[in-house]
Amino acid sequence: MEIGRIARRFPLVARPRPACPPLDERVEEVVELARSAERTAKLSLAALAQNKAALIASDCGVPDLARTLCWRHAEVFLGAQPLSAQEARYALEPVVNLARLLVRDGDGSSAYRVLEDLVHAAKSGGRAEVDGHTVRFENLTATQEDHHQLHRWLWTVLLADGIRALVTAGEWERARAQARQHRGIGTRLLDGRQVEIVGRCLAGDPADAHALLNSSVTAEPWERPVASCLAILCQHQAGKVEQTTLATMVQDYLSLDTPAELDLFRTRVGLAALDLSELDPAHTSAITDRLLTEAAGGRNGYTAREVLAHPTCRERLEPATQRALRTALSSSGLGQGHIPTYLEQDLLHAAEHSATTAQHLLAHRQTADHST
Repeated sequence: MEIGRIARRFPLVARPRPACPPLDERVEEVVELARSAERTAKLSLAALAQNKAALIASDCGVPDLARTLCWRHAEVFLGAQPLSAQEARYALEPVVNLARLLVRDGDGSSAYRVLEDLVHAAKSGGRAEVDGHTVRFENLTATQEDHHQLHRWLWTVLLADGIRALVTAGEWERARAQARQHRGIGTRLLDGRQVEIVGRCLAGDPADAHALLNSSVTAEPWERPVASCLAILCQHQAGKVEQTTLATMVQDYLSLDTPAELDLFRTRVGLAALDLSELDPAHTSAITDRLLTEAAGGRNGYTAREVLAHPTCRERLEPATQRALRTALSSSGLGQGHIPTYLEQDLLHAAEHSATTAQHLLAHRQTADHST
């Protein structure tokens, strides 16, 4: 059992994530969102269209285009200060996405620094330098309550994405320290507490890690299989894996029932359980069967990619399952390094359409404010 590789699967937290269907369907969704934003005059739809456009570019392996789209999105909103808390969040979501791009590029340390700088600038009302741009917070929000809400949102992003960025970079001790500094350990099995548990295991303190795990509050069903995986990790590091705990972990995963927006989370829990159960072929078989069945039955490039990347899953692939997974992955465009020209044109037009709509709505809002 390669403990370092398994540890990097954590933290595992059930956060919704849209599926990754064929690329043409994703682009069409952005086109429709841009049209709906103009038709309904909703800023939320305009922001969503721009976020999704940048994500598609990133997913397809075109990071420079993704950065360009992120900054176009951000500058539309940042140019309309002062903003409500929600509008300010729309402005900073693409800046947060720039940090996520750094993680994808393998630079988790820089990603964390971006997020931490945003939190500090929001708290102080100062400035943050990001990717050669200056993000000013002096007059970003309209009221003190807006400022408080924005700062709290950025704090939650730092605890989730920031700590995960450090883990991706292998900086477990720093991740633990930052979780403690930013009051992110808590009692639930969220990012900070999971990182503290895994960090104690990696530091040679599995007994302390297990004690912290046992004192955790598992309030939601998804936390049970995660807790079971962490229990096996602790026992492995202590030198004795109990068969009853292993059986519980497998059953907790097999019983995990989540909605479609948590498909990727469920897959990642299954892959962690698969790694942790590799010493028992019977358990490995049951987990692999579910992973392959679910991934092949969906049209989700994200889950197909993760399952195909696991050697045990690849070894058990039947021809029909392999075709289904490879079709889901290839049609999604993930990591291909380009977007077909006709789809890229549609994507860029929709992104600009939604940006223009947002500019109009923000300008109209400011005109209305000045007339009252």
